[in-house]
Amino acid sequence: MKWEEVRSLYPNQWVLLDIFLKVEREGKIIPVDMKVINSIPGEGLLVKETRNAPLYLPYHTKHKTIQLNKNVSN
Repeated sequence: MKWEEVRSLYPNQWVLLDIFLKVEREGKIIPVDMKVINSIPGEGLLVKETRNAPLYLPYHTKHKTIQLNKNVSN
């Protein structure tokens, strides 16, 4: 599923994503193909849901594009 489809199906909410395909450009990781594992109806549940799923990516559909920094500083 593409990000545009995710945004259409889950408007203005947090979703937990499983990323199948991604590309790297200019120090950013851009997911291209993904599956929604779960929608997270409120920010209060975000921590609880993601704590049990460390391999999945939580992201909010308010964002028009999806991209992540490749290198995260501690």
